[in-house]
Amino acid sequence: MKRTTHGWSAALIAAALTFACKPPKPAEPPEVTTPVTQEPVEEGPVWPDEPFRAQQPAPGPIAQLQLPAIKTFTMDNGIEVFLVSEETLPTVYMTLEFDVGEVDDPANRAGLHSLCTDLIDEGTKRLEKIAFEEAQADHAIELWANSGRETSTFGLRALKGQLEPGLDLFVEMLREPGLRQKDLDRLRDRRKASLAQTRGNPASIPWRVYPTLIWGQTHPYGQVDTEKTLDGIKLADCKKVAGKFKPEGARLFVVGMITEDEIKAALGPRLDKWKGKAPKAKAIPAAKPRGGTIFLVDVPGAAQSVISIGHPGPSRKAPDYEATYLMAQILGGSFSSRINMNLREDKGYAYGGRGGISYYRGGSYFSAGASVRTDATGASVRELAKEIAGMRAGPPTAEEIQREQAGAIAALPATFSTPTRTLFAYKWLDFYGLGLDWYQGYTKRIGEVTPAAVQEAAKQHLQERDFVVLVVGDAATVQADLQALADEKLFGDGGLALLDADGQPVKAGGTKAAAKPIAGKEGGGLKPPVPRPQPPG
Repeated sequence: MKRTTHGWSAALIAAALTFACKPPKPAEPPEVTTPVTQEPVEEGPVWPDEPFRAQQPAPGPIAQLQLPAIKTFTMDNGIEVFLVSEETLPTVYMTLEFDVGEVDDPANRAGLHSLCTDLIDEGTKRLEKIAFEEAQADHAIELWANSGRETSTFGLRALKGQLEPGLDLFVEMLREPGLRQKDLDRLRDRRKASLAQTRGNPASIPWRVYPTLIWGQTHPYGQVDTEKTLDGIKLADCKKVAGKFKPEGARLFVVGMITEDEIKAALGPRLDKWKGKAPKAKAIPAAKPRGGTIFLVDVPGAAQSVISIGHPGPSRKAPDYEATYLMAQILGGSFSSRINMNLREDKGYAYGGRGGISYYRGGSYFSAGASVRTDATGASVRELAKEIAGMRAGPPTAEEIQREQAGAIAALPATFSTPTRTLFAYKWLDFYGLGLDWYQGYTKRIGEVTPAAVQEAAKQHLQERDFVVLVVGDAATVQADLQALADEKLFGDGGLALLDADGQPVKAGGTKAAAKPIAGKEGGGLKPPVPRPQPPG
């Protein structure tokens, strides 16, 4: 009889059901093994008073610093080039820098140069934003444009093999930016959202307010951007900003696998028709702070108070720079500094306290401070004043100065540890008007600084009084203690003044006072109110 497909299917189903109905096979019992015992290994006693433990191990020798060679030359159109050739990686990193920035903003349009320079890298006339980003991704390159307090920078980072298309896009961004209204509106809205966030964060408010108190509200370093000043910036203003960037006197910093001849061959034809003089650096007037005043910005319910205490400082080109650097490190620049050991380790008021000097082309300012427990605000302010006075009162200990000298010398090779670090090391030297050979002999100079020289630097560059003091915190908790310090005239005769998060005076009832500059003195700033001391250069 012929077997059909249907018959086979029925047979298979019946077999499957029969198998499924069978009880499971009992599992095999696990194999029992006898554990292997190991004889204990006898170790000798460990004595905590062994002689070698009495002395801390000596550090190894400090690595010798080999300064990378830097070559300078000028392109036919007047661009000054600073080149550090690097053969380690097949990359090229360059930044084109101009002496124009936020110091050139009109008072009623603070934020102009920063916002408009950001607009330049949003696309070109040929490529809108997304297409411009895709073009960069196609060649694994990075392009950017930004404006800081005193300079504006155009940058390119690329693999050596993609440098040619990278330079095409770089020059297109520089010479033919898109400058579209929709991009400007988006960037402005983002800036305004950032302002709102800053005003709501006690840790961010000092970055915004403190520099205006140190330099003065109408000083080029001291202007504060607001929604009103940002709204005043028009597309026509940005087109004028873009038109300022000319080659003669601009500075091109290049580091990577490239030579002088290759730079000239690559950039020369692309920029041969670009002519004109670059902007000159703006002359910066002296700071005129409102010293001797304790300023308070109220943030109701804040769990911590952010304290900043300081005053204008020395020029970066001052002859006692090394002694001043060590002084700032001992006072507040390192973890073992006096301020940190006091507020953190001894009193337990803060996770950390710090202090140092922030340098600009037109000067500097000293600042010390910390984020402290709200209930310890008044006591912390007093301790900071005590440490500053103590720095002036006597020379540092031998242990303090040797620790900071060794730290500065040991850390120096890290300044040149990568191509990017190398580029910025030389860029800062040029920015401050120092010679490119400044690092030659640095270890000898800092190693020869004496305790007496450090104390003299403290006397010269730390004031006895008339400090600018800013506290951001819960006024309901801290105002009484701050008023007592103001009445005591611990920092000067300026009393206690209430400010809003834009640095504007506030009446006692909490309402904003009539808009006017703070008490007739001028100044400004950029760096954070409690800076980490900058490395040499």
